[in-house]
Amino acid sequence: MYLDSKLEMITKLAVTTGRISRLSGTGTKSLSITEHGPHVDQARFPDAALVELQVYFPGLKKSATITRKISAPKKPKIVPADAAIKAAFEQIAEHPEIALSRRDILRFILVEPTRRAEEVQTILKLDEIGDARAALNTAQNRVNAVKRSSEAQVNANRSSLLGHAQIPVLKADDLLAAVNVRRKLLGLALLDRLGPDTKLDAGLTSSAPVPQLNKQSALRDLAMLSEQHKALPDAAKNESDELLEALDTLAADAALLAALRRRTFVQQGIDLVDGPHCPLCDLPWESERHLRDHLAAKLEKSQEAERLQTLIFANAGAIERAISGWAATLATMRKLVTAQGDAAFGSLIDRWSVDLAKFSAKLRSLDGLYEVSAVIKSGWYVGPKGFDKALAAFSKSISDLPDQSATIDAQTFLTTAQIRLNDYREAMRADKAADIAVAAATRAYTIYCEVMDAELEALYDDVQEDFSTYYRLINEDDEGKFTAKLSPSAGKLDFDVNFYERGLYPPGAFHSEGHQDSMGVCLYLALMKRLFGDQFTFALLDDVVMSVDSGHRYQFCKLLKTHFKDTQFIITTHDRTWAEQMKSAGLVTGKTSLAFHSWSIESGPLVESNVEVWDEIAAALAKNKIGVAAGTLRRHLEYVSRNLADQLGAPVTFRADGGYELNDLLPPVLARFKALCGRAADAAQSWGNEKAKTEAATLKTKLSTSNASSSVEQWAINKAVHYNEWENFGKRDFEPVAAAYRELLTCFKCESCDAWLYVSTTPVPTRRC
Repeated sequence: MYLDSKLEMITKLAVTTGRISRLSGTGTKSLSITEHGPHVDQARFPDAALVELQVYFPGLKKSATITRKISAPKKPKIVPADAAIKAAFEQIAEHPEIALSRRDILRFILVEPTRRAEEVQTILKLDEIGDARAALNTAQNRVNAVKRSSEAQVNANRSSLLGHAQIPVLKADDLLAAVNVRRKLLGLALLDRLGPDTKLDAGLTSSAPVPQLNKQSALRDLAMLSEQHKALPDAAKNESDELLEALDTLAADAALLAALRRRTFVQQGIDLVDGPHCPLCDLPWESERHLRDHLAAKLEKSQEAERLQTLIFANAGAIERAISGWAATLATMRKLVTAQGDAAFGSLIDRWSVDLAKFSAKLRSLDGLYEVSAVIKSGWYVGPKGFDKALAAFSKSISDLPDQSATIDAQTFLTTAQIRLNDYREAMRADKAADIAVAAATRAYTIYCEVMDAELEALYDDVQEDFSTYYRLINEDDEGKFTAKLSPSAGKLDFDVNFYERGLYPPGAFHSEGHQDSMGVCLYLALMKRLFGDQFTFALLDDVVMSVDSGHRYQFCKLLKTHFKDTQFIITTHDRTWAEQMKSAGLVTGKTSLAFHSWSIESGPLVESNVEVWDEIAAALAKNKIGVAAGTLRRHLEYVSRNLADQLGAPVTFRADGGYELNDLLPPVLARFKALCGRAADAAQSWGNEKAKTEAATLKTKLSTSNASSSVEQWAINKAVHYNEWENFGKRDFEPVAAAYRELLTCFKCESCDAWLYVSTTPVPTRRC
C-alpha cells in the first residue's frame, strides 16, 4: 500500500491497538490521545473522532468491522461481536510490534548491547526475562550491601569483646581463662567449654544489685574509642584522594560531565532519529548520517566518563565501609553512655550516627558525591561540635568513679562480658544469614543468567540464521557469503556482522546506512517469524527502505514474496519511485495501492482511487468526463514509459530538468523493445529453438500492430489534455484510444505474473516470476 502521508499508518495503529505511536514513547509526556489524537480543529470533541476498519479473517472465514473512538480508545466496538473475532482483535492489540517504522530499525542496529537486548526481548515478548534478571541482580546488590554492614558490625562487636576481656584474638580458651579468673574469685563454678548456649555470668545471684558498668572495661573501651577516633583521618585516605581527583577531572571537563549525565538521554535520542532534524533539540543537520555520527561521538565521550564513574564509586564504597566500622563503634559506645546516664553525650553520639548515615547515602550517587565533596575534602571524620569535649568529660567521669572492689569488678566484668558476647553472637548470626543470602542470591543470579543465556543463545541462533538468509537474499549480488552473530550475556546482546569476509564487526563499523537499514528490516522479520511462526500474517512497514538503493529494493520485494507469501504487508512511503518499484516487482498491484496527495489542514489528503487505471478511465467515460479519462491515461502512460525505459534500457535523450513527457519516453521504449524482440528471435534461431523464435516474432508483430493503432489515436489524447475542446469528444470517440493503448501495454507485461518485462543484464537484480 503506497501512502504519501502517515495518516493511514496512524489509522491502522490506532484502530488495531488503541494506541498512536507518535503520541507515546520518549518525549511525549505532555501528549495524550484524548487531547492530541483528534483533528486540531476538533480537539474539544474527542467523541466525534473515530477510526473504522473492515477486516477479513481467513482462518475464521469471517469479516468484521472494528471502530475505536478517541474518547475511549480501549473500548472498541466490534461487529459482529463474535467471541472468536474479539479474540483475534485482542491478539492484534497485544502486538504493537507488528508495525515497524524507519526510526525503529536502528533500535536493533546502532544501540548499546544492553539496550539491544531490551528491544529484542520486548519484540519476542521476553521482556519478563530481562525484568527477572534485573530483579535478581538488584537483590544480589542489596544482600551484598547487607553483608558489608554485617561484617562491619561483627568486627566492631568482636573488638569490643576483645577489649573487655583483654585478649588479642578471639579464642575460646583465652576468653574462658579471662572469665574463670573472675568466676573463681566469686566462688562460681569454672567453665570448661564455650558453647553456643554458654553464659559467662551463670551463677550470679540477683540478691544484691550489680552495677551496670565495669570501670576498668569502660576505661579500656574509651581508650580504644579515642585511638580509633585519632586514626579516622587515615581511614580510606587514599580512596578519598582518588575520589576527589576523579570528581575534579569530571568537573574540569564540562563536556565529560555532561556526557555522563546525558548518556541515557543521548541513547534515547539515537533511537528517535528519523531524518536530519535532531529529535532532542529539533535543530536541522546536514544529513541524518552527520547527526548520528555526532550522537555516537557523544556516547563515545560518555564511555570515558563511565570509566571515571566506575572508579569514583569504587572509592566511595571504600569510604562507606570505613564509615560503617566507625558507626558500629559509636553504637557500642552508645550502650556504655546509656548505662552511665549521660544524656548530653548520648545525644551527640546519636546526632553523629544520623549524620554519618545521611553522608553514606550521598556516596551512592554522582550528584550526592558532588554535594558532599567539600566534606570529604575537609574530613568526613569530623564529629559534631562539642564531641571531643564531651568524650573527654565522659572519660573523666568514668575515671573519677570509685575503684570497684575485686568482687564488684569481677561481677561487672562477667555481666559486661556476657552482654558483649551476646552482641557478638547476634552479629555473627546476622553475618551468617547474610553469607547465606549472598550465596543464594549469587547462585540464583548466576544460574539464571547461565540458563537464560543458553536458551537465548539457542533462540538467537535461529534468529541469526533467518536474519543472514534474508540479508543475503537482498544483497546476493555482493554479499552472498554474509553471516552474523548474536551473542547474549548477562542482559546484553552483542551483534556482529560479516563485512565481505574480512571478519565480524558491529553493523555501524563499515556497512553503509542503506545496508544498516536493510539489516534492521531483516532482523525485524526474523524476530517476527520467531515470535509468530505461521501466524505472522500481518505487518505494517513505514518508510523502512528509504536508504536502500534501487537495485536492492527489488530484492527486498523478492524477499517478501519468497519468504512471507502468507503475510499481508501494509507498506507506506513518501517515495513514488519505490511505490512504482513495488508494482513493477509484482509485490503490489494497482488494486492494492492507495496514494494520498494534496493534503490541507481543512480537508486532509485527497485519496487516489484504488481501482486499476482502466477501471478509472471506464468510470470517467461512463460519466462522459473525457478530460478526466484522457488525463488519467496520459499520466499512466508517462509512468509506464519511464519505468520501461529504465527496465529495458531504452536510449532516452537526457534532460537535465528530468521533465520527460510521453513523446520523450514512449518512442525510444517501442524502438528498444522491437530491437529486443528481433534479437531474441535471432538468438532462438541460433539455438534451434523454434518455439522461442515463434514467440519472439509473434510479440514483435503484436507490438507493431498495437503501436499503429495507438499512433492513429494519439491526436485525441493530446488534444483532450491540452485544449478545452472536450465537448467535441464523446465516449465512443475516446474508447478506441484507451483500448489501443491498453492493448499496446499488454505487450510489455509477463503473461504469468502480470509484472513489467525487463532486461536481466540491466542493473536490476535477477528476479523470476
